[in-house]
Amino acid sequence: MLRKLELWGSPQELGRRHGQILAADIRLLRRTLLTYLAHISLYAGALPLFGLLKWLARGFWPQVPPHLQQEMAAIAAGAGVSLGGVLLLNVIDDLANNSPRCSALAVENGEAPGTCLMGRNLDYPVFTEPLTRLQTLFLLEPQQGQALASLAWPGYVGVCTGLNRAGVALAQLSAVSRDRSLKGTPAALRFRLALEQGDTVAAVAAQVLREPGTIGNNLLLCGPQEALVLELSARRGAVRHPRHGVLTATNHYQSPAMLDLKGRFPSPPPYSVISSDQFSEAYSQARNQRLQELARDRHLGPEDLQRILADPQVANAGTAVCTVFRPADRVLWVARGEAPPVSQGPFEAINLWN
Repeated sequence: MLRKLELWGSPQELGRRHGQILAADIRLLRRTLLTYLAHISLYAGALPLFGLLKWLARGFWPQVPPHLQQEMAAIAAGAGVSLGGVLLLNVIDDLANNSPRCSALAVENGEAPGTCLMGRNLDYPVFTEPLTRLQTLFLLEPQQGQALASLAWPGYVGVCTGLNRAGVALAQLSAVSRDRSLKGTPAALRFRLALEQGDTVAAVAAQVLREPGTIGNNLLLCGPQEALVLELSARRGAVRHPRHGVLTATNHYQSPAMLDLKGRFPSPPPYSVISSDQFSEAYSQARNQRLQELARDRHLGPEDLQRILADPQVANAGTAVCTVFRPADRVLWVARGEAPPVSQGPFEAINLWN
């Protein structure tokens, strides 16, 4: 059964309880990163590399919303780890920058006319074993703003896969972009802020666009009756809507307004579980086309989206998270496969706030 952690109160209360309960796993993630750094430096420079990453992460601190600064500081104190280490966990994607992964789709007129469903695969090239095993559903009741659920990992306060009580679901996907910055709000923290403050898809999108960003993202937002994709770079954004009742996103821009910002797909990181040919725009486009083919001209329910996300042309060896949302009644289905691609299932249904 998926681990769930209910947290409520002030930022300090949220963070302290988070850190105390998950202290062992937060330290495990730190050791996992150190082990990886040791491997890629031939065991000569793990601690210097870790120190460099923490120093780089510190540059994001002034752009972190104050209440999330307080929450991270309390996590560090509760877990007995450094604040720099907790910050690094939350901004490592902004530093790693443009590691292409993930597939997502939303469909209108699902089980009932006018009802939207959303599903997403989160694919990661490294750390797939701990990311799969340590998945945690955080149920957050902050003193201010919307209650929300975030499917994430110990020490993580941002949202890359989540749903708020108002019924807005969110899935973050990287997008390879030339427009990057170290002076924006780190991506997952930017999206947490928007889910806390927005009670409609439009309101969440507007909040995201108000904040400066760091890297490229395709952000899929889905409410009970509407869905959109925000194609984002550090300084620009474009909105994309469903066509023929289907909206898909992978890791490249599709909006004409963003095409001049397309970046060059990187090589795989050392020890990647995803093959080199899958680090390409061709693979991103092929996954997007496959999603369109599987969803076109059909009324789809949650089990249909689960099957689409498990398709071998969509999922891959890095698929560590797979989730389907029905925002209308605040239900999500989380894949509980023991190893990637976890989208092979089985799925656990979770009813939120009912």
